[in-house]
Amino acid sequence: MVSIPQLREDLESLEREIERQKEVLSDLEKQRSDVQSELNSLIDPIARLPPEIFSDILLKSLPIPPTWSSLVTLLLVCRAWSALALATPSLW
Repeated sequence: MVSIPQLREDLESLEREIERQKEVLSDLEKQRSDVQSELNSLIDPIARLPPEIFSDILLKSLPIPPTWSSLVTLLLVCRAWSALALATPSLW
């Protein structure tokens, strides 16, 4: 028969291991994201453009004045376009 103190110790040990595994998973997800970004930049020529140039292209492609729907469309294209659009103050 297992004692209550032993079960509590086992539980604490498992909780510590779960936290350690969460950290490992988080590190792996960050590495995957970095590799995916690098792969995207090699595959997609637009991804190789400096953000300032790409922002300028976005600004010139919008109607004057920009409509709300045109701005929302930029946000929906992909994660990279959304991040760039949100980081371009002159769009807002």
